[in-house]
Amino acid sequence: MDLFSQRIKRSELKEGDHVYTWRKQMYNHHGIFIGQDKIIHFVNPKIDGKLGLSASSSVMKTPACPISYCGTEKVAGGGVRMTCIDCFIRNGSLYRYKYQAQRAFVRVKLIRGGTCTTKMSDPPEEVIHRATYLHENGYEEYSLRNNNCEDFALYCKTGLVSIDISHQGRSSQVNRLLPTKVKDGYRKLTKPFKTDLGIRTDVEKVRVEMLASYVANLKLKKSNILMK
Repeated sequence: MDLFSQRIKRSELKEGDHVYTWRKQMYNHHGIFIGQDKIIHFVNPKIDGKLGLSASSSVMKTPACPISYCGTEKVAGGGVRMTCIDCFIRNGSLYRYKYQAQRAFVRVKLIRGGTCTTKMSDPPEEVIHRATYLHENGYEEYSLRNNNCEDFALYCKTGLVSIDISHQGRSSQVNRLLPTKVKDGYRKLTKPFKTDLGIRTDVEKVRVEMLASYVANLKLKKSNILMK
């Protein structure tokens, strides 16, 4: 792996890896490798539901893949899916998200975003536990800005959630593009490096079993502020 490529072979995969693949060379899609050719990832069910998927009360599955688990959701319509590597990468390649990256590395990679962070990953067993728990019990609602596939994988790897009720997204891929401050009547882009998960101070670790109630409390707090 060098500064310009994080592409890996399947033989190099390790359980608990945060992996990603490029979609049309425009954006990257993220997931967690849990072993045995399985990747757990988070999709927007409102969009993916239009791509030939069939739904039942407990499972959504892509019928084109013959592997029994591929495309399954334990919480139907929730967007957290278990997929084989082939279906995850489609016609693309496999890349490993880099943790504990040097600041210079992150600054270079921010040109495209969504590939690395200065933050340290938790041990693989914790990462896999979070990913499998969310697959089995559900995850919060998909949001491109606040809760996308990169946010899902970052949470699985670190257990960190933003306490900023106005902007909870941790995705470097999205944060580098979205204006987040208002000054002199116009919106201004925040310096991308300051949004890196390893730099931010507005995050705290939340147990996966407590994640749903934690997020619900954040939303309630935000609602109460808006009503004032």
